[in-house]
Amino acid sequence: MSTKDQTRLIELEEENRQLRKSLSSMREFVHEGMAPYVTPEVLEEILKQEAGSAIQGERRIVTMMFADLRKSTELSEMMDPINYIRLVNHYFEDMIMIIDSWQGNITSFVGDCLVTVFGAPRFNDGAASQAVGSAVSMQRRMVAINKWNSEQGYPSIQMGIGIHTGEAILGCVGSSTRMKYDMMGRNVNLASRIEGFTRGGQILISSETLEAAGEKVIERPGSARWVSPKGINQKVLVHDVIGYGSLRLPSA
Repeated sequence: MSTKDQTRLIELEEENRQLRKSLSSMREFVHEGMAPYVTPEVLEEILKQEAGSAIQGERRIVTMMFADLRKSTELSEMMDPINYIRLVNHYFEDMIMIIDSWQGNITSFVGDCLVTVFGAPRFNDGAASQAVGSAVSMQRRMVAINKWNSEQGYPSIQMGIGIHTGEAILGCVGSSTRMKYDMMGRNVNLASRIEGFTRGGQILISSETLEAAGEKVIERPGSARWVSPKGINQKVLVHDVIGYGSLRLPSA
């Protein structure tokens, strides 16, 4: 190899090193900038070229969880807006931390309702178990949240949680200027409807979730009941969960 060729090879190696460094810095910048807006799993799938087909759209069996505050409209009307937002954000801070710890991916904030999917964008055969465990942990955390509310002079709050397992369509939806990872389909609607049957402090799950989640789920004895969700053509059997493994609801 000539001296000229050797020099050019050294230059190319240096260019490649600088390019790898630049790409690494860019990825770090994207991670830091996008961290508040998407979960790490979703971001990694977006950044990986081979994940394009999954992000564009797929059908998959997942577990969907809806968690909603009770009487939030009344609270928003009676409280100063700054204090109300502070109360809601403190509640979200703890709930999101718990959901993350159970490997859930929050797809939407609908007002004060948290919409979460377990088992996507990465497949997870323990999704149903993690959803129920997360729900129990979330309801247990409400004791500490309301203690903080009391210390701030804020009213006590309650949350209802509905969970269902079934097939959903998942992918990035929106436009070239605004897009998010989301889920759609009949079963997503059903999960939302199940949550609508809950009382404050309650967790209701479908039979599909109960079967998929396994023996660690603790159901209130004799509590299973048939409900008729709006927009669903058949009755659905729901189960009142009071614990998961060694975890129990405060009221259980």
